[in-house]
Amino acid sequence: MNRALLLLPLLAIACSTNASTVGVGQFNAPTGLAATGAGDRDVMFVANTGRDGLRALQLCNGPLLLDGGIDPADTCPTNQDRQFVPAPIRVFPATVETGERPMRIAGVRLSRADGSSAGVALVTGADSSLAIVDARTLIETQSTGGAPRPVLHLDLAGPAPDGGTLESQLVDVVAANPVDPEVDIEVSAAPGRTVTAFVATRSELVVLDVGLDASGFAQVPSIRARCTLGPVVATKLAVVPGDDAQVFVADGAGDGVVSIQTASVAGGSCTVDRFTAGGRQVRSVALSPRWYDQDASGQTRTRPAGELMMMVVEPLATAQPGRELDTGGVLFAGTGRGLVLRGIVPIPPFDPTKDVAEPMQPISLPAKGLTREGTFLRAIKPRPGPLPPDVVNICTAPPCTRLYVGQPTTSTPSSVQLFGLLAVVSATDGITYFIDVPNRRLVNYNRYTLANDAGLSPTLDSVPFYSPVVTSPPVLTVDTSTFEPGVTHRGSWRVVWHSRIPGLERRAGAVTRAGADILRFTTTPADLATWRDDPAIALGAGDVVSFAAVSLAADTSQPCQDMVSSEAQNPLRFELTITDVQPDHLDLQISSIVYRPAGSAVFHPEACSGGFGAVAEVRAAGTQPWLVLEGKTGDPEAARLTVNGRVAEGGKFLVHQQRFDYPRSTYDPGDPTSVPPKLPQAASANNVAFSFQLSGPIPVTPGSSFGSTSAPGWNIGSGYLPVAYADSTAAAGLATVVYPYSSRRLPSLVFTSLTGSNEVLQADPALVLSTTATGVVGYH
Repeated sequence: MNRALLLLPLLAIACSTNASTVGVGQFNAPTGLAATGAGDRDVMFVANTGRDGLRALQLCNGPLLLDGGIDPADTCPTNQDRQFVPAPIRVFPATVETGERPMRIAGVRLSRADGSSAGVALVTGADSSLAIVDARTLIETQSTGGAPRPVLHLDLAGPAPDGGTLESQLVDVVAANPVDPEVDIEVSAAPGRTVTAFVATRSELVVLDVGLDASGFAQVPSIRARCTLGPVVATKLAVVPGDDAQVFVADGAGDGVVSIQTASVAGGSCTVDRFTAGGRQVRSVALSPRWYDQDASGQTRTRPAGELMMMVVEPLATAQPGRELDTGGVLFAGTGRGLVLRGIVPIPPFDPTKDVAEPMQPISLPAKGLTREGTFLRAIKPRPGPLPPDVVNICTAPPCTRLYVGQPTTSTPSSVQLFGLLAVVSATDGITYFIDVPNRRLVNYNRYTLANDAGLSPTLDSVPFYSPVVTSPPVLTVDTSTFEPGVTHRGSWRVVWHSRIPGLERRAGAVTRAGADILRFTTTPADLATWRDDPAIALGAGDVVSFAAVSLAADTSQPCQDMVSSEAQNPLRFELTITDVQPDHLDLQISSIVYRPAGSAVFHPEACSGGFGAVAEVRAAGTQPWLVLEGKTGDPEAARLTVNGRVAEGGKFLVHQQRFDYPRSTYDPGDPTSVPPKLPQAASANNVAFSFQLSGPIPVTPGSSFGSTSAPGWNIGSGYLPVAYADSTAAAGLATVVYPYSSRRLPSLVFTSLTGSNEVLQADPALVLSTTATGVVGYH
């Protein structure tokens, strides 16, 4: 089926429901996307991974007339535009069988002797064989009724130095197609010319020359050269648009991305030039197209292709105490090809073309989800008059790249904002997000709602409430003046007095005497140091233990049996203070016992002189008896909350969170000469998300809290309504591959594979959130 997509709930902006008529794709786990030319149209190939083949979407690419009409000489039928190439039974889409589990595709743009386009798709799958698909004959079969050219294969398994075979499963493929410098759109190579393509296997980089045979049909590419990648583990390839002089390889095992000069590939080990990602592994890489801005005098300036690199970095492998798990994100770096200095670009307000400052932190999501893959969009070139595909909304000075953000709402044209360079990134939540690259920030709807960035402020979405209801409860006051856009995450919070410590809610062990006033609770495994040494939990002297159950052990005397029987009727009725924490035991002070409720029967551990078994519940107490717990909004279960820290009675707590964006229009650069030095406002050390203050009476019931097990104490909003697109009806989105597409007819489209919901989305950035036109279409 096909439909225009419904409103993204997180945006509160209505998308159009005026769906254009598109074909049925019958997808099963779609992944790779790539376009190539085929006569009078382009073909967007989609890797239908679950069905071991490709689908082929037709896109008419002839330029429109200046009035927006279709040229009468255009031979691409309107009723085939944005339709899938049909199977012999035409109600179904054709399947191009390429081999087991096709994953990645490169579209190679070539020309026949008469100058007409005849593209080739190169496809990687689950083995060492590269599939070669002839796009032109696939299209021609619709009118001739004949069979398309058979899919060809090239086995890229290579010999190892010891005479064995290298690990040769294919990872990715990319083609360095020519680019028309006047409109910054990929075009076909001249007749008789080949296009350079690169293939990464698990162990090698292979350089291919891709061309047509004498009859104008696809043929098996020739291998120009190859080299071994180790220790680099390739995850993704990228080239500078229009340039085959080098290839960039995302390293899934080391730090960042390496570039390899094509001319240096000549057997043996690859000669690499590494670009750091701050010690992080990279899952996706892309290089910027040509883009346009203004110099200091206001004159239009052309920025070269490949000046900027986009790296989608993996989450950190180790957790940081008191913080949610690092989610990875997007970094931008200069390649040294243009004005931007080489390396990760600095935090704002520092100028990437001249300032050396702290590198930016990864741009990540303010709520649930991990970023997956990213790409740059075509940047619109300023020009004095129309030139297809830019025939409407002529822009004479940069920035010129249009994105519909829905604000201001008073005038439809002004709801489209102009940007110098845009990128998109897909995420596991099924959403594709837009990024304002020069300003290193997600495009945020709220930025355009109020002047002076007022719409960016995080919000206190619910006032803290105390449970259980008592006459004179403690008071928790959130200081909203400490909210910081780009640092304050969307989340739910609880603060619990004498809280059970996560992971130690129930711990079995043996209780024995270790002194006149000491009981020793010994437990296995001997891992209590994990909680003791965690700076957020800091289990230590002053915390308490309560027994949820007791049992007989070595001592089976009648007094011991009586004590065990009595305590079994009244679990968790007292607390014993911890005096020492060791990896295998907790020492508990008998005289510190506090009965809850007061006046309970006296506990008699001396009745079991030989010791007894117990199930302990370990609780926060002492000088910091309140445990601060953080979770994601809508997910209040304590088992999934993160311990953020502890706070004293009447204490103030600073919540530290990792920066995920740089949304402000301006940032204070700080002053390193002041005493003490003033850090830049956007420095990673300035990571206070908000603070709160406790006051009022001290609770008496363990587990009393701001919030409850079924509801958070309060919710924080991040101030973010990202400009993004998704299918809000898809339960299992998992957006994976994103692909930018432009032609002489279409200025800019973005395609996203929703692998988890068997769908491909097509978005027009200039209309993406429009309420009057179709901005997003789903192919199923």
